[in-house]
Amino acid sequence: MKRLFYLDNLMIFLSVLVVLHHVSIGYGTMGGWSYVTSEKLTGTIQIFLSALTGLKASFSMSLFFFISAFLTIPSLEKKGVSKFIKARLIRLVIPLLFVMIILAPSILYYIEIHNRSTQLSWFSYVVQQNTKPFTSHAWFILVLIIFELVYIGYWKFIKPHFSISKCLPDKIPAHINILTVILLCSGLTIIVRQFFPLGQNFIGIEFSNITPYIFMYATGLLVYRKHWLDDLSGKVAITWFPVSLLAATYFCVIIYLLSKYPPVINKFVSGITWESVSLSFAQTFLCIGFSGFLLHLFKKKLNFTNFILSIMRENRYGVYIFHPVVVVSVTIILESLTLKPTVKYIIACILSIVFSYMLVGLIRKIPLVKRVI
Repeated sequence: MKRLFYLDNLMIFLSVLVVLHHVSIGYGTMGGWSYVTSEKLTGTIQIFLSALTGLKASFSMSLFFFISAFLTIPSLEKKGVSKFIKARLIRLVIPLLFVMIILAPSILYYIEIHNRSTQLSWFSYVVQQNTKPFTSHAWFILVLIIFELVYIGYWKFIKPHFSISKCLPDKIPAHINILTVILLCSGLTIIVRQFFPLGQNFIGIEFSNITPYIFMYATGLLVYRKHWLDDLSGKVAITWFPVSLLAATYFCVIIYLLSKYPPVINKFVSGITWESVSLSFAQTFLCIGFSGFLLHLFKKKLNFTNFILSIMRENRYGVYIFHPVVVVSVTIILESLTLKPTVKYIIACILSIVFSYMLVGLIRKIPLVKRVI
C-alpha cells in the first residue's frame, strides 16, 4: 500500500494531544494522572481546559483505533499470520510489559521520593507495585492487542468461509446508515456504563468507553476493505462535523456544570438518566464528527512530509511510551519557579512535547530499541 502521509501526520497530531492531555490533568483539569501539582489552574481557565481535555478524549483514542485497524489489513496480508504476530509481539507486547513492569512503577517511585512518602529502595518499590497489575497509560496497547487477536482469529478461521465485508454493499454509506451507527454505538455505550461507570477502570482500562473503541476499530477494517476512506471522511466532515460542534457545545456546558456543581456528577456517570443518556450521545457524535473532519482535513491540507515530520513520525510511538517521564519531571521541576500557574502550564506544554521527542530520539539510538519503538 502506498504510504499515506496524512495518516502519519494525523497520528503525530494525536500523539501530541496525548502529551498535552496529561499535562493538563497534571495542572488540575478533570481526569486521572499519576502526578497532579499543588499549583493547580483555577477558575475559568481550569473549566476551559477541562472542556478541551474532555473533547479530546471523546475522539482521539477512538481515532487511533480506527487508523490502527485501517493499517492492520495490508500489514497482515503482506506478512502472513506468523510474521505479523511476531512483529506485533515486538512492537506491542514488549513495550506493554516494559511500561507495566518497569516504567510506570519507576515514575510512581520518583513521585513518592519527591513527596518523601516512601523509604523503600527502587527495586523493592517496583516489586511491590507489580503485585497489582496496572497498564497505566499503555492501556491502549493492551486493548489493541486484544482487538488484533480477535481479527487474526476471524481472518484465519472465519473469513475463508464467511466474509462480513462481502455481505455489505460496496456503496458509500448513506447518512441514514451513519446515523444508525451513531445511535447503536450510543445505545450500547449507555448499557455498558450501567456496569462500568465513567471514571472506574480495571488494570487501567476504562470499560465505560470501550464501545466507541470497538466501533471505530471495526469501522477502520471495513473502510479499508471497501476503499471508503476519502469519500466517507468527506461526507462525515461536511454533514456530521457541524452536528458534532453542537454536541461539543453541549459537552462544554456539562463540564461547566460538573465544575460548578460537583454533586451532579453521579447523574452523568451512571444510571439511565437524561444526563447520562445525553452525555453518551454527545460523546458519540463528537467521536464520529471530529474523526471524519480530521481525516478529511489532513487528507486535503497535510498530505505531505518533510525532514521534521519524518523525524516526528519515526519517534511518535516512543513518545506515547515515554512521555509520562517527561511530563511528570517537567511539572515537578517547574514547581521551583515563581511563576503563575497559567504560565507554568504553557511552559510545561511546550517543554513536554519538545523533551519527549528529544528523549525518544536518544533512546532509539540504543541498539535494538529502534526495532521495538
